[in-house]
Amino acid sequence: MPFDVLISPARPWRLADILLDLGASPVPTQALAAHKRDQLERLSPSFWHRHHAWLPVGLMGSVACMAMSGGVANGVLPGSLLPSWLCLFWLAVMTLLIVFGVFRVGGGAHWEERCVGAEALFDLGIPAPITGLACRLARAAPGAAFILGELVRDEVVVDPYLLLEYVGETVCLGIWDGRRIIAAAV
Repeated sequence: MPFDVLISPARPWRLADILLDLGASPVPTQALAAHKRDQLERLSPSFWHRHHAWLPVGLMGSVACMAMSGGVANGVLPGSLLPSWLCLFWLAVMTLLIVFGVFRVGGGAHWEERCVGAEALFDLGIPAPITGLACRLARAAPGAAFILGELVRDEVVVDPYLLLEYVGETVCLGIWDGRRIIAAAV
């Protein structure tokens, strides 16, 4: 019927159409997936973190080896310059440091994602070109959600990215590291 258009609800724009209208193209999903995979490989947990049960054994074994070598050296050189009580004190200090966990081992990194509002984008340290496009998209696509992904290693954010989710579609707007933009929607 000719008047059906007047009573049917308006279909929301697709995200690709909105980006095209703004003259931007998103970061390819393959590029984001490759970046996330590469960063996880680069910041993988150390051997000692994966086998943390062996760390005290290794550290205590090294203290025992130092004590034995100090005893042998003291027996071979009885008039040594370093008194044996000083070696014993040093070994006791090292043992206490090991027991109380002063020697830490770096853990692996993991990705965390959280929703952020468009008004909070400026306060999160997102580079200006990515924030500008995100604000234009927020005006063009009401109800869109922004997802901030962060690579966290030992409670430090290493490598964030910003996604836009709208009507079941998701696009990557940018990946950055500090002030350096790795990839951005253009």
